Amino acid sequence: MNFYSEISYILIVFFKTVENENRLRFLFVITLAAVGIGLSVVCFFLLKDYTETVKQETLHAGTLSNDKDAEAIDGFLSQGETVLRVTSRIIEKSLEHGAKQAQIESLLVSEAEHYKHSDDFVLCNMFGILREEFFNGGRWTPAVGYVPSNRPWFQNAPMEKDKVALIPTHLNPHSGEQVVTISLRLSDKKSVLAVDLYLKDLLAKVKKSNLSNMQVIIDKKGTVISHTDITQNGRNYLSADYWGSDEEKLARAISFAGKEPFVFNLRGRDYRVFSTLIQGEWYVVRLVEEHSLWKDLHLTILRNAGIALLSYIIFVLLAIAAFAKFMKIVRVNNSKTSFLTSMSREIRSSINGILGMNSIVQKDLHDDNMKEYTNNIQSAGQSVLSLVNDVLDVTKIESGRLSIESMEYEIFTILQECYNENEPKAKAKGLTFHIDCDPDIPSCLWGDENRIIQIVNNLLSNAIKFTEVGGVSLSVGYDNLPPIGSLRTDDYIMLKIAVKDTGIGIRNEERNSIFKKFIHDNTTETGNIEGMGLGLSLTQELLAKCGGHMTINSRYGEGSSFLVEIPQLVLNTEPMGDFAIHYKNASRKNKEIADVFLAPEARILIVDDVELNLKMFRGFLKNSQVKIDEALSGHQCLQLVESRRYDLIFLDHMMPVMDGVDVFRKMKMMDKFPNKDTPVIALVSEEESFTKDSFLAEGFADYLIKPLKERDLRRTLKWYLPKQLVLTPEDLNEPVMPLANSTSSASKATNNNIDSVFDDDEIELRSITAPTLIDRFKPFEDILDVKAGLNYCADDEEIYVEMLQEYIGSPLCRNVDNCYRNSDWDNYRFYMHVLYDSSVAIGATSMAEKFLNLENASRESRLKVVHENHDLAMALHAELIENIQKGLEEQ
Repeated sequence: MNFYSEISYILIVFFKTVENENRLRFLFVITLAAVGIGLSVVCFFLLKDYTETVKQETLHAGTLSNDKDAEAIDGFLSQGETVLRVTSRIIEKSLEHGAKQAQIESLLVSEAEHYKHSDDFVLCNMFGILREEFFNGGRWTPAVGYVPSNRPWFQNAPMEKDKVALIPTHLNPHSGEQVVTISLRLSDKKSVLAVDLYLKDLLAKVKKSNLSNMQVIIDKKGTVISHTDITQNGRNYLSADYWGSDEEKLARAISFAGKEPFVFNLRGRDYRVFSTLIQGEWYVVRLVEEHSLWKDLHLTILRNAGIALLSYIIFVLLAIAAFAKFMKIVRVNNSKTSFLTSMSREIRSSINGILGMNSIVQKDLHDDNMKEYTNNIQSAGQSVLSLVNDVLDVTKIESGRLSIESMEYEIFTILQECYNENEPKAKAKGLTFHIDCDPDIPSCLWGDENRIIQIVNNLLSNAIKFTEVGGVSLSVGYDNLPPIGSLRTDDYIMLKIAVKDTGIGIRNEERNSIFKKFIHDNTTETGNIEGMGLGLSLTQELLAKCGGHMTINSRYGEGSSFLVEIPQLVLNTEPMGDFAIHYKNASRKNKEIADVFLAPEARILIVDDVELNLKMFRGFLKNSQVKIDEALSGHQCLQLVESRRYDLIFLDHMMPVMDGVDVFRKMKMMDKFPNKDTPVIALVSEEESFTKDSFLAEGFADYLIKPLKERDLRRTLKWYLPKQLVLTPEDLNEPVMPLANSTSSASKATNNNIDSVFDDDEIELRSITAPTLIDRFKPFEDILDVKAGLNYCADDEEIYVEMLQEYIGSPLCRNVDNCYRNSDWDNYRFYMHVLYDSSVAIGATSMAEKFLNLENASRESRLKVVHENHDLAMALHAELIENIQKGLEEQ
């Protein structure tokens, strides 16, 4: 795996649940910014620590360097002091033995000459006042006015007592060079011996300096002994001449600072000052300009910061390259998912048609062999349909659109459907199949009935596939759960579903792979197993959505057992009873009648800005005798709900001016409002990004997905209409006459044939086999999915024709084109949404897909896609309208 692949994998894991490309880009930018900020913070603290460390080390090195200079100067002075003390002892001994003046002078000359040419120590001159007589070892004659007793070397020596007196620099009268004098009082307390030392020799072992790196020797009284600027030598910075000057401040700062380096501004330039005291009198001072001192440090910091910045830029470039590759992968995956979803839906529609046709054939067959063949067709078709549904669910899970829809359901219903689905499969393979259910299990629970059925069917189907001899069993039981919060023990249970088989079992090394999609064992035992390997993978995902978990126990060659546990709320604690007895007493006809209803006293309001959708509602409900009011806008809706009481309101989510949520909020804000307690159902498109919780949070009772299905609409009406308005099967002992708009239905109701009036499945199957209905719409077969359009119209051809006429006469195309020209993207997105809904409703699926792509592109601000495809979509739409118009004329 190369670097790009690794980065792409990380990004895929990180952004796995994110669909919207704009959100992906936003998260990517946020990630880069977070990395940049994190890197900056890390670099800041690292450089800060590095800077502090280097500064301490630099200051310490500067102090050591200055101490080394001071040590060299102190050593030179100590040598001079040694010479001075040795010579003083010799002279004192000589004087004690009565040496003459000439002898003393000769001694001084001899000592001076010796040290002038010494390799270790060189002095300039040696002189002194001995017994009140001036002696000079340099054999020079003092200038006129020269009074030795008035000179500092003589006057300062007695004050130092037995210590050496250090005298500031002065010019040697013979050589003209700067010299330093050290003097010592002799034991008679009157005589003083002095030595002149060359300043250049004193500073010989000291580092050279310049104005940015000055070296200064100054005594405690402020007198400059030595200075890089020789013009400063001998000046007294503490004298009245320098009061208030930088020099005076420097001299005082040196005396107070001790050995601690400090910063001082001298003539507008910042210097770091290092000082060391020698001989108890002189300060050896080094002034280093701050800019020069930290120049290398600043260059290092800049270099490291540049390296960090360059590394971040390289990281960003690599991340962008990886992200671009990742986005390409995402687009490819989305395209594959979209294609897979589209194909699966097309296959599902075809399979539904095949199963419907097969059901019709089964009813007219009397030959047992042919019945067996049709039963096999039905079983195989159901398997394919189940597989296609699994594929669609997988795509929903991967895109994060799969949701759990909790409802009231009966345990018996689940067991009955699972038995009916899997018993024929087991019987076809010669396997035993039985259900063992705890008779004390609560009869009515709250949860996602459809998903639980899907989970159980997946486990049973998987068990039957991998079992060749023996049988498969389904066991259902429950455990009471301890109280949690306000929930009591009998308020909820842990539903336990176990599927056992005597199949080939699972090897230990295969335990981790059985939950992977599209994976089968290629061994001879399983090489001929049918299916795509989605069952267990999808089951695990669905269990996670339902809050449950699964336990597997298997022995290779002996069989497997799968235990599923799902927490469920209890709605009816009455025991279900014996499943076998219950199953025998149940009948398919009773189930169908239970799903049917009449509500002649009910009044509902349907709010939708598309006339086609209103016609579909009327078609779906024409036999229910429900009174229907219609509103084409939110404004009309508000007028109607303010003046009339309704038992149920259906409110479209996407409408111009005011969308469904805005209308609902204004309804709730009305003062005199007869529909405060009326349930409101939101109507939303399947491709719309929404969550049920968001509508429930607003106060909606529920939502339905468009395009609507008749069965979903009927069940919603049965659930949310007041119970006293819905006629039960017991109420239908005598026929209830439907509305006068259906003569055939009325006739059948009069003959007490309740099944003919209310059996929606039978009506739907007859519409498929009627040749005249499809033949009438043959002109549209190349441009429309007529079956889908008729299905949305409850197979009412008159309503379908009205919908087609409404479609070609709609001004939506002009409206959306004006929005496009004016860059009004909010209304553009809305009109595209309406075009999508209306196109789906008439069966123009290809056109609907183009409108949906443009709607999504405008929502995600991908205007380049809009500009590239808008004109083509409008041209295709105009061509579609023209063809529909020609087809209507041919009829």
